[in-house]
Amino acid sequence: MTPDEESLVWTRPAPARRLPQTRESIVAAAVRLADAEGLAAVTVRRLAEELDARPMSIYSYARVESKDELLDLMIDEVCGDMLVEDLPEDWRPALRAIAERTRAALLAHPWWIELIGRNVLLGPHGTRYREQSLAAVRTLDADEPARQAAIVTVQTFVVGQIAFALDEQGAAAAGGRHPEAAIRQYHRQLLATGDFPLLAGAGPAEPTTADDRDRYFAQGLEWLLAGISSAQSPGGRPVQ
Repeated sequence: MTPDEESLVWTRPAPARRLPQTRESIVAAAVRLADAEGLAAVTVRRLAEELDARPMSIYSYARVESKDELLDLMIDEVCGDMLVEDLPEDWRPALRAIAERTRAALLAHPWWIELIGRNVLLGPHGTRYREQSLAAVRTLDADEPARQAAIVTVQTFVVGQIAFALDEQGAAAAGGRHPEAAIRQYHRQLLATGDFPLLAGAGPAEPTTADDRDRYFAQGLEWLLAGISSAQSPGGRPVQ
């Protein structure tokens, strides 16, 4: 192993002796904490409290040199939840299965999308996720750039839908910030100006429910896959 390889959190050897905590137990505790209280709650001191350990021991037990490396491990742990156990052979149900599994994982671990931009598919699980995505489009009758575009298009749709769901949930949680009656009265006054005829015709805005969001995701995903299917391949044949 080269010095550069030894510097990667993924390739560091396991401790030679048995320790009170393992990397796996520490990452699992960090993920649980982020799920319950948000990413800001994940500190070395808080993890030490949760695991009844000394703060500095967290680094040595997990074989990490910084909190950033711990976040990398957490990211990859969630990537493992995105893997589809039995991937369909045909590209369309395969991409659908990946999209649905990814959405379920991100709804369970909403803090994950805050960390996009950190090489989120770098670790072993993330690499398997990338491999799975390429396997999903093997039967897509298109060239490699078009297959990559299909993967990215579906992935960005999923992330966008998660952002929409989190925004709706956040708005509902912050509902007590302003009196509901005052908000409705203000909106009525805006609509009465005549500057928003389409909104006025649509009726009072109501928050979406979890069932609404499930329906929007399923319908939007079908439209997206249908659009990919109807697109033309470089040879002029419809993509199957």
